[in-house]
Amino acid sequence: MLLEEITLKDFRCFNGEHRIEFSTDEERNVTLIHAENGVGKTTLLNAMLWCFYGVTTAKFERKFDLVNHDAVTEGRRECFVEVVFEHGDNRYRARRYGGQGVHGDRLFSIMRIDEGHSGSIDAPETFINTVIPKTMAGHFLFDGEHAEVFLGEDNRGGIRRAVQDILGCNLIDTAIGDLEEAATYYRRQMPKSKASASVDALAQAIEDLDGQITTAKAAHEQLKGQTATVEQQIADIDGKLRDSTAAKALQESRERTEREHTRAVKRAADAQDEVVKWLGDNGRFLVSTRITETTLDNLDTQEIKGKLPSPYNEEFVQDLLDLRMCICGTELCDGSTERALVASLLTKAANHVLRSRLSGVKAVLNNMKSQRLRAPGLLDAANKRLAAAREDISAAETQLGEISSRLEGIDFGEIAERERRRNELKSQLTSMNQRIGAFADNIRRSEAQKTQKEQELRKLVETDDEARIFVQRNALCEALRARLEKELAEEEDEARRMLRQQISKVLGSTTRKQFRLKMTDEYAVSLVNEEGTLLPKSSGENQLLGLAFTAALVEFARLRQNAADHRLLRGTVAPLVLDSPFGQLDDSYRRTTAEHIPRMARQVVLMVSGSQAKGGAVDALVDRVEKEYVLIRTNKGAGKGPGEVRQFRGRDYQTALFDQQADGTMIVEVA
Repeated sequence: MLLEEITLKDFRCFNGEHRIEFSTDEERNVTLIHAENGVGKTTLLNAMLWCFYGVTTAKFERKFDLVNHDAVTEGRRECFVEVVFEHGDNRYRARRYGGQGVHGDRLFSIMRIDEGHSGSIDAPETFINTVIPKTMAGHFLFDGEHAEVFLGEDNRGGIRRAVQDILGCNLIDTAIGDLEEAATYYRRQMPKSKASASVDALAQAIEDLDGQITTAKAAHEQLKGQTATVEQQIADIDGKLRDSTAAKALQESRERTEREHTRAVKRAADAQDEVVKWLGDNGRFLVSTRITETTLDNLDTQEIKGKLPSPYNEEFVQDLLDLRMCICGTELCDGSTERALVASLLTKAANHVLRSRLSGVKAVLNNMKSQRLRAPGLLDAANKRLAAAREDISAAETQLGEISSRLEGIDFGEIAERERRRNELKSQLTSMNQRIGAFADNIRRSEAQKTQKEQELRKLVETDDEARIFVQRNALCEALRARLEKELAEEEDEARRMLRQQISKVLGSTTRKQFRLKMTDEYAVSLVNEEGTLLPKSSGENQLLGLAFTAALVEFARLRQNAADHRLLRGTVAPLVLDSPFGQLDDSYRRTTAEHIPRMARQVVLMVSGSQAKGGAVDALVDRVEKEYVLIRTNKGAGKGPGEVRQFRGRDYQTALFDQQADGTMIVEVA
């Protein structure tokens, strides 16, 4: 989709009819709109959303009070917003009316424009959802003043839904739900038989386990999301302690010790894995000590006695029979007793196969003996590494406890309170991680029990032809559901990888700090240093992260435009509408962010106030701006003193006018 123009008539603060034409140029792809706070930036953003879908953003106040008040006073009781856009090589005009008495086909319509002619689109709501689905649209409208909300814990579910919307996985989600219902239906429809009581019990047990698994997974996901919030709170406290002169040295020492503790924990885990691996690799050598020694001794004894291998070979005996002559000179005629005696030696004679097998057995036994001799040394080395790592862990934990006590003992109430709060959060985090582990164990246990019950159920009805049909149908539904869930999880994993890559790309172009992005599977976004330590986020960095995430979603949707997977919907090219993206950034961040914004989407609509445009942000955009507007406040009352004047492209513009016919906003194009 490319926006061409928007027209507003008597919509909120826009009294009368006003129009903005958007830049559609590929290089100069930015439309820049200047407006002070309260003049109409957020109203413009919501006008687009309302026109297409009849909804507004959560922060849009008095969302049902749409008609301009002065227009109502003058007798006009309805408003409209009209957007002309391009999609799929066609042009369309979408218009939505609001106000008293507006209903039916007049409420919302879309016309296709074809060389001056137009034709109405049937089912306009359905059509606009094929252009940009309603569930996706809100993610392309960035409200910079509420960036913390965008990346907050309460919105992680929304971010996940945005990713799923862009993937277009609604069809698969519906199929998974249908398959789950079908599987339950077939399990319940098994015919009554002599084993019906057992069948009913197993079917009910499977259904109960399904419910337990679903509940446990939901709780598990929720807890994982909460841990990210607690970890960020701890990181924020660490940042404040680090900046405190009194606590700085202790905090730095703690961070060094925590890094040492982390490394020691990893060494201990590696050593423990070595011990477990040693048991798997060497257990058979130890338990087979006696049989190995006995077998080797017996083979050696028999070899000395000439019994193993046999003192004569099969080939030698066969040669004598073929020559019809014994080595003693006796003829071995057919049917003679002598020939029969020599031929009987074939049953005990050694051949090359037997000799080869015997050599192989001895080689295996000798290798087992050698490995058994080496095994204790390997175990001893692994145990020494494990013991050393555990000593380091203990020493680090002791040192961390001492540092914490010293921080709490500092005679600065705020620092001590922060340290106490930090310890509370650490304790809370430990408890949460333990609960996460318990939920994971319960899920694995319940899934194993469910698999066992399903096997028992299939075995119970395998002799009942009628019941077996329902079992097979149930198993097919479960298998298909599992396959779809696995494929959907893989798609979402790939989406996370792409998002991490795109966000990191934006951060790399706009930030001056050396940090890396960390995004959990629950879409909790944070910053870490090169060593993986979580860093506190300023309000500006929160805004920058929100902007980077929005840009990543737009790019992800664009990349999916040509997706070939028939099970998922294709992505879309969407405009990026940014309201106040610089508000909480300092000057250096504003400039680097402004330089990157035109690369975030094919079309960008950027709305900024005078204070947000400082720091060279607008200067950095000048070569990419094709269309530029200023929103001017109109007032019916008389002004006090000279109004504010701002200069754009070398011309002065008054941003507030007085003694006007209506209170509201007018749109003026910057020439």
